[in-house]
Amino acid sequence: MILSQKRVGDFVILRVGESRIDAANAAALQESVSALAIKGSIKIILDLSSVLFMDSCGLAGLVPAARCLPAGGCFKIAGLEPKVEQIFKLTKLDTIFEIFSSVDEAMIS
Repeated sequence: MILSQKRVGDFVILRVGESRIDAANAAALQESVSALAIKGSIKIILDLSSVLFMDSCGLAGLVPAARCLPAGGCFKIAGLEPKVEQIFKLTKLDTIFEIFSSVDEAMIS
């Protein structure tokens, strides 16, 4: 999985550089988020602006990744494309995750 990260203030922005998150790469994403939490990064923004397709494996990988953060941590999702956003709404994951239209918006909220 192509991932890049940068620290901006208290946040670590993890950007997915792939157009798909599915069974082939969902575990790698989950491991990356978990590794950040273990290293002490408790404010994570997942930038999905390049992702055009996400299947149930991709969605399922986000839940444990977000839950591994220590108390006081936050896991925000930014930049959902319309089709991916629709999947979050259909599965009601938009009620579990904080979702923002951009990384900048996620940082100020």
